[in-house]
Amino acid sequence: MARGLTCTIRYADQSATRRSRTLPEPTHHTLLLARTAYALYESLGLQRARVRSITLRGDSLQPAAQATRQLTLDAGDDKPLTLEAVADRARFGHGMLYPAALAARRPASNHQPRGRRQGGAG
Repeated sequence: MARGLTCTIRYADQSATRRSRTLPEPTHHTLLLARTAYALYESLGLQRARVRSITLRGDSLQPAAQATRQLTLDAGDDKPLTLEAVADRARFGHGMLYPAALAARRPASNHQPRGRRQGGAG
C-alpha cells in the first residue's frame, strides 16, 4: 500500500519538475491512486511544455497487512476494492500477484534454453 505519490516530469531541455502528495491513508486502490496522479500532473499547469518523460512513484510503501483503514458505515466503499481484487485474480491468476520482496524466495524455473542438451556433445 502506498502512503503517497511522487510525479517527476522531465522536459526536452533536461530540466525536471517534481511534485509529491501524501494520501489521507495508505491505499492500493487503482482509482484513488490514478485520481491522485492526475491531480499531481494538473497541479503543474503545463500547457505547451515539451515533455520528455513522466515518472510516477509510490512513496512510503508498506505491506497491506500492516496498514490501517478508517472504517465506514457505507458498504459501497468496499465494493470497488473487492471488485478490483477479483478482476486482478481473474486477469493474472491466483498465484501471479505477490509482493516483490517474495520474488527472490520463489524457486527458480527448470526451463532450459532451446538447443542445449544435457549429457551430450552438441
